[in-house]
Amino acid sequence: MKSYFKLVIFVISMLLLSCKQENRNVAFFKDTKAYDLAKAVEKEDLDKVENLVKSDAKLMEVIDPISGSNVLSLALTLEDFESFKKLLELGANPNFINPITKRSVLIDACTFYNKPEPYTIDLRYIRLLLEKGANPNYIVENDFTDKEGNYHMATSALYEASSIDLNMVKLLIKAGADPYKKLDKNQSSPFSNSLQTSKNGFEIANYFIDSLKVDINEPISINIQMPSNEEVKFYIQDEVVNKFLLAKIKGDTQEVDKLKKENKDIEENNYERWKFILKLEELGVDFKNYDYKKY
Repeated sequence: MKSYFKLVIFVISMLLLSCKQENRNVAFFKDTKAYDLAKAVEKEDLDKVENLVKSDAKLMEVIDPISGSNVLSLALTLEDFESFKKLLELGANPNFINPITKRSVLIDACTFYNKPEPYTIDLRYIRLLLEKGANPNYIVENDFTDKEGNYHMATSALYEASSIDLNMVKLLIKAGADPYKKLDKNQSSPFSNSLQTSKNGFEIANYFIDSLKVDINEPISINIQMPSNEEVKFYIQDEVVNKFLLAKIKGDTQEVDKLKKENKDIEENNYERWKFILKLEELGVDFKNYDYKKY
């Protein structure tokens, strides 16, 4: 019995300790003058946030030296919407760019959220940033490596949104985002990124085709092969066709049957992708005679 009570006390103590542990993103501000503001943001203590900012508005410009965040991007990371909203009301910069990642707070807002559960779509942050004047066309033009050796990929808000959610894409388009803008190095576009997800039958890709009239015959991306330094252009066929679907396109029934035996769900899993390919064929994309780069 004594051992049982000791165990209960230990568990309660650990729970209390974990409750007191500070979020690491807040701790990044510890050696800055915005530390108290960061803690208030985490607690969503809106009165304290307002009092601190009104006493020194420059606190909102303080950048933590570890991640490059300011308190607005901290509120986004913590998914504390009320703090996020309050900071923007108090004059936080909706076009803040992280000096380490070069990403704007709008780009970072184009993501899946963890509240109330993983993979939640929450458009409030994007909508509010755009209302406050966030630039929907800011892009990180090239991939780069920061001074700590961390690799960062070229991107934009619309590029990020294009593999996540159709309504997110529409929100950015309505705000003036350029759907045809390509990233500088490999010429990837929001449309090419939309092909990374077959969610709801390629609904985002179909929106780009049907409503935004993107050119489905131009290269999806351009890569430089090393060490030859040869330029290789990838087209939509390379992106949407996999080994199983290529066998169907070529009429290779032996390969199709073999792959079906290896994976009994392969036909069902590729249903939406196959339907999308048939649509592209109707629009003039040649899948049968194309020289595939990946297979």
